[in-house]
Amino acid sequence: MIWQAMLAILLMIWNVQVYAETLYSLPAPEQPQSQLKIYGAADYPAIAPVLEQFQKKYPRISIHYTEFNTRVLYQRFLEEQPNSVDLVLSSAMDLQIKLVNDGYAQPHQSLETERLPRWANWRNEIFGFTYEPAVIAINSDLLKGESPPRSRSELLSFIRRKGDLVKGRIGTFDIERVGVGYLTWANDRQQSGSYGRLLESFGTHQARRFPSSSSMLKALASGEIVIAYNLLGSYALASAKQHTMIKVIMPEDYTALVMRSAFIPKRAKNLQNARLFLNYLLSLEGQQLLADRASLFPIRDDVTGEQTAHTLRNTTQSRFQPIPLGLSLLVHTDKAKRRLILDEWDAAMKTVD
Repeated sequence: MIWQAMLAILLMIWNVQVYAETLYSLPAPEQPQSQLKIYGAADYPAIAPVLEQFQKKYPRISIHYTEFNTRVLYQRFLEEQPNSVDLVLSSAMDLQIKLVNDGYAQPHQSLETERLPRWANWRNEIFGFTYEPAVIAINSDLLKGESPPRSRSELLSFIRRKGDLVKGRIGTFDIERVGVGYLTWANDRQQSGSYGRLLESFGTHQARRFPSSSSMLKALASGEIVIAYNLLGSYALASAKQHTMIKVIMPEDYTALVMRSAFIPKRAKNLQNARLFLNYLLSLEGQQLLADRASLFPIRDDVTGEQTAHTLRNTTQSRFQPIPLGLSLLVHTDKAKRRLILDEWDAAMKTVD
């Protein structure tokens, strides 16, 4: 009984740590100082090149970037009203649209927002700045000469064949706690004919739930898990460059495209700095930095490189299905709909617990 109590305590501590926020500060090198406070769901190493270059242009701005998972970011933002931050960045499109639609954002117009594609600007209040394919990644040691599965149906067949090897070693987002995980899973429910079988298979094979793409990829590289499902493509592709055993799959039945978006809260204290940074994030220079140094898929059509939103949207392959930025996303935030999806999830995953 003692060891069971100790294990429960350790699990509680682990959950607090992985879902808690982390603050990164870049003090202003010059005086007098002003501040810019950002809440973001992008891993700090991914967004740091843009923050650092922005501060070189504006050396009197002290930057405070707090990193959350997407659901915690949403909840923390609501809890802290009216003492709001200056900018909110997240890949949980449905939660971002809900905040904006509920009146928490203020409009912003500039030359940079006007240069965005129409589908990346909603009401001049929320702006897409990267695209992310939701991908599958596999530790190739599991393949043993086989070709990797190219679709969800092939993934299901692969899991059945490798049942003993993959049991307890499939990773996916904790959809109850991770906003982008819930968004991609809810999208699967709408789009995929394999949804029910996939959910059943994950439950039967005791899929593990993770708080982030980075934590999934770390477990994948170490062999702790052998399949990661619905993680963000930019992180997966960057990890595959470092770990040759990781193979990234963009499913041929469809690959959802998730947009990272940004908005300025209505009660932002450092409004001018927020506008400066948002313009820089959307500028050609900022977008090119995202492509070159962060391995993200920038949103602008005039950015060069292999990993751009333009490349994804204009590929001859029809697999890519963008999740639109707009009111249609609010269906995913409906309490009854969310409860239904989470109940289905819990029923399938009860064997995991």
